[in-house]
Amino acid sequence: MKVSYFRSLAFRISLLAGICCLVLCSVLTYVSYKQQTNQVYDELNAVEGMFHSPLMLQTDEIEFSKAESLKNPEAYKSESKVMVLQAQMDRAASSDLVENAYMFYPEWKTQDGQPALLNFLSNSELYEGGEIPSTVYVPQPALYRALKDAEVSGYSVTKPYTDDYGTWISAISAVKDKNGKLIAFAGLDFNYKLIQTILNKRLMESIITGAVALLIFIILLSISVRYSLRGIKSLNKLAEHAAEGDLSGQTKIKSRNEIGLLSEHFNAMIRNLRSLIEHIAESSQQVSGASEKLLKGAAETVQATQAIAVSMEQLTCRSEEQLVGAQENSRAMDEITTGIQRIAESATETSRESEDAKQWTSEGNEQMQQNLSQIAGALGELRLGVQSMNSLMKLSEEIGNITKMISEVTTRTNLLALNASIEASRAGEHGRGFAVVSREIRTLAEQSKQSSEQIADLIERVQQETQAVFVAMDRGMVEFEAIETVVQKADLTFQQLAVTVQAVAVQMVDVSAVSQQMSAGSEEVSASIAEMASQSRMTSEMTKNISAASESQLATMSEVTETATRLSGLSGELQQAVAKFKL
Repeated sequence: MKVSYFRSLAFRISLLAGICCLVLCSVLTYVSYKQQTNQVYDELNAVEGMFHSPLMLQTDEIEFSKAESLKNPEAYKSESKVMVLQAQMDRAASSDLVENAYMFYPEWKTQDGQPALLNFLSNSELYEGGEIPSTVYVPQPALYRALKDAEVSGYSVTKPYTDDYGTWISAISAVKDKNGKLIAFAGLDFNYKLIQTILNKRLMESIITGAVALLIFIILLSISVRYSLRGIKSLNKLAEHAAEGDLSGQTKIKSRNEIGLLSEHFNAMIRNLRSLIEHIAESSQQVSGASEKLLKGAAETVQATQAIAVSMEQLTCRSEEQLVGAQENSRAMDEITTGIQRIAESATETSRESEDAKQWTSEGNEQMQQNLSQIAGALGELRLGVQSMNSLMKLSEEIGNITKMISEVTTRTNLLALNASIEASRAGEHGRGFAVVSREIRTLAEQSKQSSEQIADLIERVQQETQAVFVAMDRGMVEFEAIETVVQKADLTFQQLAVTVQAVAVQMVDVSAVSQQMSAGSEEVSASIAEMASQSRMTSEMTKNISAASESQLATMSEVTETATRLSGLSGELQQAVAKFKL
């Protein structure tokens, strides 16, 4: 935008300097006028002095002329001494400045109640106006005051005053003899209009001279100011370009004055602004890239968190299923333990009966029928034991199936924990908590797997022992049937019966030992299942906590995504703002 000349700094400086110069010229003109006025008054005083000084040397002639004029008012025409004074009056009045020259008698009189003096001598023009010698003259107040002052001080000048003949400035001096006696008043009337014309002419000359000097000064000052301020136009153009975004310009002002210093500071400011804009552009690009990465990472974290939340829900369901399975296994093991205790009791009882049978065999043939009856009872108990063993084998198979299911659940739990760990590692810092929880879940899953494997081993051992007991009891049952046949043969098979009873007794001892081992193993299995149930309960609680944490982190990542989106928008706006600048 271009500034008009009348609003420019050069115009204002020139105007202010012109005003100051005008004031100075006015003051100088006034001083000059006063000096010229004083000079004119000095000239008047000099003229009056030239008029008064000869009179001071002619006191005798003045005294003589006074007396003659009283006798004859026209003595100035015939008396030589009076004519000499009259000639002085006329010479004084012939000056360009002097209009009238006159002398008064020093004695004051009264005319119509006003102070008055007698005319002594004057120039011829006043005679023509009626102011002849020895006539009464009533002075104007200004002239009266001057006369009184001259009477005291010897000399006085009036201010301009007006009478019937015009406007005057009068210079009055007292003429005294050698003894200091006042013998006359001598006066000169100066034409005030002429004096004023002279003063006005001199004033006009001073004004014209001052005006010409002022005009020349203003022109020179304007040229000097415009020349001195030419660098400001260059700075203004560069500042205007900078305001429009163009920071590529530099000033080339080499002067060492304030404008040159301003130019250097302006160039430094442009360089700093250019560096600042470049830094802002780089920072905005970095912020934009970081916000995009943050947005992408937040989106991936949200997806990973959602996947972890789904996995945790599945893991929670599996943990609850595992807990239910562990509880069912615990109840099954309680039943197995009860069955094994019954088998142990039956084996113990069978062992005692075998001992009784052995004793009965030694007693003789007469107790054979009783032994046969006891053998029949033992055979019944043995059949019950066989049935119990069949039930035990079925329960062992069910426990094996449950153990396989637990193993599968722990395997799937381990896989889910592994997936959760992978998703947590993808999430980086935000998934560190999930990584710790997933490791704990994997540890629990591995412990559950180990426990299930131990249970499987124990079940397998129980099944093996049960199979051995079943085989032994099956053989015992066959033997009991053989014993029953042999007993019927009585004496023929008595020895064989004794051997068989002995074998049965040994087997019953083995069965009792195996039953005790099975009972101890079932107790261990029951304890392991209880521990696995506790771990399953802990796993379920931890998965619920993880699920809640996943939901909380999902909400947090949503806020992070929203913040990253706003940051990306702000960086875009900043880049658009920076793009407006030309570097």
